[in-house]
Amino acid sequence: MPIADQLLASFARIASSDGGTLELVEESGSTITLAYRPGAEADCEDGVCALPQAELEAMIRAWLARKAPDVTLQVERLTA
Repeated sequence: MPIADQLLASFARIASSDGGTLELVEESGSTITLAYRPGAEADCEDGVCALPQAELEAMIRAWLARKAPDVTLQVERLTA
């Protein structure tokens, strides 16, 4: 399974848990480009907190560093 597919299998569910999406835009050479559309706001006023984009990216980058250290990640944030 290509590394981009493994990444999506590991992290798309995390993004979708608050209504967001994580999609593959392109896998070119040693670069993976993802599109992230956030779900609920991360204000937690209603008791439901969304994972902030910076934390999700940090988790993905740490995963990539272990699984494919030569791969670079780019994330495009889409509007909700």
